[in-house]
Amino acid sequence: MIGAGVAGLAAADELRRRGFGVAIYEARDRIGGRILTHLDARFPMPLELGAEFIHGEAPLTERLLREARLSDYDLDGESWIAERGHFRRAEGFWDEVDRVFDAIDARRKDLSFDDFLAQSPGGKSLARARAAARTFVQGFHAADPAELSTLALAPRNAGEPSEEAARVGRVVEGYDRLAAWLARDLEDDLHLSTPVREIAWEPGRAELALEDGSRIAARAAVVTVPLGVLQAPPEEPGGLRFRPDPPKLRRTLDLLAMGPVLRLVLGFREFPWSDRRDLDRLRFLQTADETFRVWWTAYPLRVPVLVAWSGGPPAGAMSSRSPKEIEAAALRALSQQTGLSRQRIASRLEGVWSHDWSADPFSRGAYSYARVGGSEAAKALARPVEKTLFFAGEAADEEGRTGTVEGAIGTGLRAAKQVRRALG
Repeated sequence: MIGAGVAGLAAADELRRRGFGVAIYEARDRIGGRILTHLDARFPMPLELGAEFIHGEAPLTERLLREARLSDYDLDGESWIAERGHFRRAEGFWDEVDRVFDAIDARRKDLSFDDFLAQSPGGKSLARARAAARTFVQGFHAADPAELSTLALAPRNAGEPSEEAARVGRVVEGYDRLAAWLARDLEDDLHLSTPVREIAWEPGRAELALEDGSRIAARAAVVTVPLGVLQAPPEEPGGLRFRPDPPKLRRTLDLLAMGPVLRLVLGFREFPWSDRRDLDRLRFLQTADETFRVWWTAYPLRVPVLVAWSGGPPAGAMSSRSPKEIEAAALRALSQQTGLSRQRIASRLEGVWSHDWSADPFSRGAYSYARVGGSEAAKALARPVEKTLFFAGEAADEEGRTGTVEGAIGTGLRAAKQVRRALG
C-alpha cells in the first residue's frame, strides 16, 4: 500500500479484516494525507487545514464514524453576501446553479465549462445564474472553467450541485480521528517518513524501491498517492516512477487535473461584526473579491473561527506569494467587502493557520477534476492493471465524488475488493 491517506487506510483496514497481509508506506511523517487537523488551546474545536466537510449523504463516512464512536453534525445557519460594506441575505443561489447544470446535455460532445457557458444556455433569464455557476466550479471544484469537462458535471454523473454542496457536516472531534481509527491495528505495518520512489512490476509481482535504497516485494500494490504525485516527473521530490508505465496510464492522467486552493483559518477573540445581531447565524459569506470569494464560520458552534477560501485560477494566481502576503490579501478582502476597518479586524485576530497543498511535494494540489474529454477518466484509473496494480484516492472515484473524503474512502474499499478478487 502506497500512501496513508484515508483511501490507503480504508483499503488496508478492509484487507486486514479479510485476512490479507498488508504494509503501508507513507512519505509524510503522519497519516491522513490531505486531512490535516490542528488543535489550539484557545479554540474549543479542531481547526481543519485540509479536508473539513462531510458532503452530501456520505454513507461510507457515516458508517465509519459510527464504528469509530466519533460524532458529526450538520451545519446550520444562514448564507449572506457582502459587497463593499453592504450585507444582504443570499437567496436562491443553489436554485440558480442547478438550473445551469440542468441545461447540460450529456448526449452532446464534451466542452469546457467556459465554452458551454459561452453558448448562453437558458438565454438572458439565466445570465446571473451562469456567472454564479462559473464561480461555483472554481470554488467548489477548484477547477479552471477553461479546461473543466462539462460532461463530468452533468447531473447524471455527479448529481445536482446543491445535493453535495448544500448539505454539509463536520466531524466533532476532527477528521484526523477518523484516520487514526482506520490505522488502529496497523502498528509495525505502518511505515511513516518512507517515500516510495519506484514500483517495478510484472503480472503477479510488484517491487517497491524506497527512498533509502531498500526494496520490498509483494504480490500486488495499491497506489493511493494524490493525482498530483502521479502526474509529477519521477525525478522530482515526491515523484513516483513506474517500471514499466502501466498501459494507457499517462493518457488517463492527462485527462485529469489537480486544482489549486488557498485556505486560511482565521481565529478571533470575537468576530469583527459581533455587534450585528442579524449576523449571529452567519454560516457562509459570499463576496465580490476576485480571490477570496467564499468564507464560512463554525456555526452552529459559536466559536469565532472564519475560513477564507479561494479555488481554481484565482488561487493559482496567488500561489507564488508568501504566506504573509496571502494573509494580508485575505484580511484586506475581508475589510473591503464587509466595510469593517483593518484595525477592527486585526485587533480581534488571534491567529491564522494554513497549509500550502500545491507546494506540498506529496500532494501537489488540493483535489482533482476532469478535463475536457476526461469525464470517464476516473473510471479508467480505477481499473486494475494485470491484477497487480490497483489505484485508489479521490481522483479514482467512479461515482463522481472526487474531492471528498467519502470518495477517497469509497475508492479504498473498492480497491480492497479488487485485490481480494485478484489474489483470493
